[in-house]
Amino acid sequence: MKLGEVLDVLMAAAAQVADADAVAVLLLEGERLTVAARRGLPNDWPVPVGESPADREALMGQAVTVGEAERPDVPFPPGFSSLLCVPLSLPTRPLGVLRAYRRKPPPFSAADAECLLALASLGAAAVQSARETAELERIEAAKSRFIHVATHELRSPIAVAQSLVRGIVKGYAGPLTDQQQDLFSRVSARLDFLEHLVNDLLDLAASRAPELAEEECAVAVNASVGRAALLLMPRAEEKGVSLLFRPCCEELAVIATEEGLDRIFVNLIENGIKYTPPGGTVTVTMGQKEGEVWVKIADTGIGIPPEAMPHLFEEFYRAPNARAINAVGTGLGLTIVKELVERYRGRIEVESEVGKGTTFTVTFPAVGPPTCGLS
Repeated sequence: MKLGEVLDVLMAAAAQVADADAVAVLLLEGERLTVAARRGLPNDWPVPVGESPADREALMGQAVTVGEAERPDVPFPPGFSSLLCVPLSLPTRPLGVLRAYRRKPPPFSAADAECLLALASLGAAAVQSARETAELERIEAAKSRFIHVATHELRSPIAVAQSLVRGIVKGYAGPLTDQQQDLFSRVSARLDFLEHLVNDLLDLAASRAPELAEEECAVAVNASVGRAALLLMPRAEEKGVSLLFRPCCEELAVIATEEGLDRIFVNLIENGIKYTPPGGTVTVTMGQKEGEVWVKIADTGIGIPPEAMPHLFEEFYRAPNARAINAVGTGLGLTIVKELVERYRGRIEVESEVGKGTTFTVTFPAVGPPTCGLS
């Protein structure tokens, strides 16, 4: 839960537990208490944005109960007669205070204070958890933005270098000796790997930073899978692998982005081609059943060892038999696919047998007719 949601739940529970008419949460920012949330208090009453002596006493670890006329140094909002202030504290440090107000007698009792203290202890843990989650999300977003910028800066010089090296390998700069041919071929292979790595890092950054992605809408699955198959058909033909695309006669749509959905299917079909020996087949089928759209990519390739299955979607992981065939790969493709599938509220399943092939099945909730890309 986000911090605002935690505070809303905490205030609702405090009002019920202490039978309070109004509640305020003040959190420490440095050494200063500032209002984080309020409920039932007059909007024009300024005290919740500041501190009162009761707050500082509560920060020392005790519940403070005050009647309206008992302490002139503790201000009251108009129409309220009693205040109960308890600390929001972790075992190691205070986070703030929780105030509860009543309009009419009786004043808060020792039993009310005990109940509110117990609730505040749980509330402090929830507040800290929400803050830590928000900080992790902030760090992850910043990391994704950095990767996005860095990979964009790397992509262009790598592409230029690869173009030049390929021109030399093809003899456009004149004949090469066998040793030179071997050397430049190795350079080209390493540049291929770098190009794949940069592209995968950019995709990973986009999959983890929603602000880098397009707005989600109803995307045509038939068109997305068709684009991926068309893009990869030359690669399959070059390798001698049959790529069979069997579209569905129904119009299938899911909530996603066109770019993200294309990335999912390009990755999965490309993997099927990469790990299927010449003469093999990659078959892509799709359909709709019980309110879900499914797409299957089945290959007759090398398969995935059982011991590799639990690690399949981990970053930079490649199965031992995949590494052994020396195919270019970064181990990020399936990580990207899984994160995108889950972002679009779908799931991915895999079945495989070594030496016989692998089938990936991606399933999404079905929606109405597509709207993305339509004018």
